[in-house]
Amino acid sequence: MDRFEKIAYSILFILAVLYGLALIVGMMAAFPFGLLGLAAMVAFGLLFIKVLCERMNSKEDDYYDKHVEK
Repeated sequence: MDRFEKIAYSILFILAVLYGLALIVGMMAAFPFGLLGLAAMVAFGLLFIKVLCERMNSKEDDYYDKHVEK
């Protein structure tokens, strides 16, 4: 990964965090109906974290990344 790619990913990450914070603030302002959206965001976030953890701990995926030609 070169320097420009790292910078681009960093900017995208910062924008995603800011967007998520704006969504949370907006959902709190739309109380009580915003709680449904907030619950959905939490659920998707938990599933995303689960998928990332499974991928990071998968020895089979690591093997194929290193040994199978693309």
